Amino acid sequence: MTKQVYNISIAFFLAIFILLQLGTTVGCKKEDPAKNDTVVIPPIIVTDSVMPTYTDNYAQIAALANSGNWGPYNLHDPSIIRYQNYYYIYSTDVSYGNTGKCGIMFRKSKDLVNWTFSGWVFEGVPPKALAFMQANQPLYKQLSIWAPYIIRVGDKFRLYYSVPGNDIHLACIALATSSYPDGPWTDEGIVLTCIPGDLYNAIDPSVTIDAVTGKHWMTYGSYDEGIFIVELDPVTGKRLNGSDLGKKIAMRTKIHDAIEGSEILYNTEQNMYYLFVSYDWLEDNYNVRVGRSTKPDGPFLDFNGNDMAAPGDNFPMITAQYQFNNHSGWQGFGHCGLLHDGNNYYYVSQARLGSDKYFMDLHIHRMIWTPSGWPVISPERYVYVPQPVIANSDIIGKWEHIDLINTTSKNHSINIELLADGTVSGVASSFWSFSNGWLTLKFNNEATVYTAKVFSEWDWENKRKTIVYTGNSATGQSGWGKKIPN
Repeated sequence: MTKQVYNISIAFFLAIFILLQLGTTVGCKKEDPAKNDTVVIPPIIVTDSVMPTYTDNYAQIAALANSGNWGPYNLHDPSIIRYQNYYYIYSTDVSYGNTGKCGIMFRKSKDLVNWTFSGWVFEGVPPKALAFMQANQPLYKQLSIWAPYIIRVGDKFRLYYSVPGNDIHLACIALATSSYPDGPWTDEGIVLTCIPGDLYNAIDPSVTIDAVTGKHWMTYGSYDEGIFIVELDPVTGKRLNGSDLGKKIAMRTKIHDAIEGSEILYNTEQNMYYLFVSYDWLEDNYNVRVGRSTKPDGPFLDFNGNDMAAPGDNFPMITAQYQFNNHSGWQGFGHCGLLHDGNNYYYVSQARLGSDKYFMDLHIHRMIWTPSGWPVISPERYVYVPQPVIANSDIIGKWEHIDLINTTSKNHSINIELLADGTVSGVASSFWSFSNGWLTLKFNNEATVYTAKVFSEWDWENKRKTIVYTGNSATGQSGWGKKIPN
């Protein structure tokens, strides 16, 4: 991936030299959070609806001098975790206008809406990863750290991250640990590497734990031969077998096709492991595909029962470029982090503004599970809003509808109206029905039939509360809707 960052100063190299001589604890100063936290914690209860006031174009605060205001901005490849009364996001070093630094950006929030940018985890690449990169690319420049992944194991936080070479096929995945998500962090060294000639890519790590056996598994990979999974030592967080590269669990049609950004989520209600991966170029055509398995190491089957490790593209596609009215829309909507918090699931990623693809904004969306056991996401970014019971009469009216089909252009909304007699105006020979919170939409003589969950949401395009729907069809196609004023 191409990320925009600043080069670091010569003074930093001196600092790294000192660290190599004096020890391996790196990172920013630790705050003093309460020390009675446990791994199992209740969800944060939001009692007031705090509607967002920030804009999606942040050119006025894009400069490094304004980084304290970057809360939801300049974000890519996020990984999210909950600790006590805060959510933390760690992300790739990126910035609009090439004004950033190298060291893993992180930020935190109490409500998943209003975020405080907390700076960078490291001052440059940690020593052990840096030594590997310099040994294999003598003129290596510390430009950025990519795609971190955060997980808590016992009383330690494990932060995995990727260090790419400068325009060559060279990378490593490394690990740092801390007792607190704010640091300080201890450099635990390298987990996996790749060098020129390897047909795998040592970037984009994520870790999942087998709910039955307790085994730890790390997914990794980008382009090349695809996505791999390898078993880790639960004690050290590194590979159980130091020479093991694992096995392939997802690919596209051929080598070097665009696939990356893997993460596995275990759904306790479904008792299934879901593999999320991103297809295509990150600036515009990014889109997310999903497969599922009864085991964390696969095989992962898509909506049609196809093994994701076999050549070919998989479905469902749950994100892609899209545009509602009164907004320029979003593109580059992929490389997701995933959060299970209490009874709620969330999809977390960047999306790039339709009017300027170099603006990278945080998107957090509710994730819903359909009756057939597949994830879909809300068409609107998350804000806490009350969830009153929705009646049949609430469904009647005008809506914007999106069929999530296109990957190389925006999926534009169309205007439809759900009429009181159960017909749909705006789509020929179409009907609707509603029961127990689920909307059935039958379009074009049932050529497409959606089963969609209906709930209240914040309409970001029109700055108002509304109701939305999200669901999929019998073929796995995602469909979104948003009610608009009559």
